[in-house]
Amino acid sequence: MKEKDEILRALARTDEDRLLLAGLFDKLETCRTRCYPTHTRFLDLRERTVCAKALELAGAQRESVLWGGFPDAERVVAICYPDYLTADDAVSSEQSPLALLRATKSPADKLTHRDYLGALMGLGIDRSVVGDILVHDTGADLFVLADMADFILMNFLRAGRKRITLDRVPLTDFQPPVVQEVEREGSVASLRLDAVAALIFGMSRAQMQEQIAKGLVFVNQLQCLKNEAALAPGDRITVRGLGRARIVALGGVSRKGRQFVRYAKNV
Repeated sequence: MKEKDEILRALARTDEDRLLLAGLFDKLETCRTRCYPTHTRFLDLRERTVCAKALELAGAQRESVLWGGFPDAERVVAICYPDYLTADDAVSSEQSPLALLRATKSPADKLTHRDYLGALMGLGIDRSVVGDILVHDTGADLFVLADMADFILMNFLRAGRKRITLDRVPLTDFQPPVVQEVEREGSVASLRLDAVAALIFGMSRAQMQEQIAKGLVFVNQLQCLKNEAALAPGDRITVRGLGRARIVALGGVSRKGRQFVRYAKNV
């Protein structure tokens, strides 16, 4: 277990990182001293990575959980919970700091993720109070911080200039969308991240190494800066701006020593 200052020196690369981690540690300390759950704002994938590492270094993995409303959420809050609760308790409908808002549109209207997010930002609220927005045929499901739900319900009336209706529904009513994937197979020289990701996303290995160095590649929703990171079946790879994929299975090895990889890429 490392001290706060030591963790800040190890993980904080920018002033924004220092503010993020300072806020996280304040939430953790409040939870420990006052014995009630606390939580951060929504974190993007990079912020999620920094906070996950900080909680691990602080020895707080058994008193915290990262949660965005469903297991595969991209944007999450860090929840710190006292010892009379479990992680399942902390994310339950009764304890969760999140609210689920369901937008319904006219069948004739076509609205995208950008339409919903742009309209929300037009209300003057910060992106950090809004989690994942999942668009479906009849509208969209939006995860937001519970203490902002009433404001959004009263003011979020249009998206992309189209009128919508908005209701707060129980978190248990959420049905994760069916992800459309296409499965393919290829071979790589090794199961390193740069090699496998280059295969999946149609880039050269050098180009993928540039993406990794820029912090645009995530494994199991955590930023990975190591080209040589080993991958295994079930691992999920996200490359910012290019999409998401998962490793389905590993096949045999070719006569030239190349490893066959079967993967599924989001359409």
